[in-house]
Amino acid sequence: MEALSFARDLLFATFGQIITLFGTLIAFGSLMHFISRFTSHSLSRAFGTKGIYSVAWLGTPVHEFGHLLFCFIFAHKVMEVQFFKPDPLTGALGYVRHKWNSNNPWQVIGNFFIGIGPIVIGSVALFALFYLLIPDGSEVWRTILGQVYKVQLSDLLGSYIAILRDSLFALLHTVFTASNITSWRFWVFLYISISIASSIRLSTSDLKHSLSGLGCVVLPLLIINLLGMANITDPGYINPFITSSLVAITSLLVLALLLSLIGFLVTYLMSAIYVKIRYRYLLNPF
Repeated sequence: MEALSFARDLLFATFGQIITLFGTLIAFGSLMHFISRFTSHSLSRAFGTKGIYSVAWLGTPVHEFGHLLFCFIFAHKVMEVQFFKPDPLTGALGYVRHKWNSNNPWQVIGNFFIGIGPIVIGSVALFALFYLLIPDGSEVWRTILGQVYKVQLSDLLGSYIAILRDSLFALLHTVFTASNITSWRFWVFLYISISIASSIRLSTSDLKHSLSGLGCVVLPLLIINLLGMANITDPGYINPFITSSLVAITSLLVLALLLSLIGFLVTYLMSAIYVKIRYRYLLNPF
């Protein structure tokens, strides 16, 4: 009976982590994907193709590097890379073509990370940009971390709404200050963050790649939890390393999502003003 109870707790902990990890990535990735599309729509409808290229030339290489980096880490064979090569027919701005051995578990796991690579690398880039160019950026990060640790599973949606609300207020209070607006660092941050955020997308092909490698992520988590639970008598135990990692990932995604939202609002405001003055109608970003 104890063995069955142990196995049940092990499986519940592992699959709970899988659902939390993948669900969080998909949820935040999807939100950033739609915000990115709204940003692109605002620019293209106001300024045409040149409007999109004005940010895509910088954001697209970051997106493709997200794929490429994990191709190298998981030993995929890279066939061709185009960091920025717009195709008017398909609308593609860049791509990474790669091959892998379906009998190699390491390479199959890689599909999961290669698929979500642009979200991971884009979020890390936004975090680094925010941390380096915005004074007191570390305070906002610590605030988000502290709030994510307080997430209540019984009210997950309410918890995330509260986190996003409080983090957005903290972010706006830190970023849009008189001293920042008069600093070149602020405008560099704003332009680069809009460029990167506009390319954080979770395409259908990216999602399929992630799903194809998700199954192989289960085994490593099972082993880590098994080793952690072997000498722990608390049935509710969850490996603290995994918990801390999930909190850090979620906090990073919260920051990236909010920066994407701010980037969209700024982009739409500038585009809408231009369209109103020149064409006399209200710009629709959707």
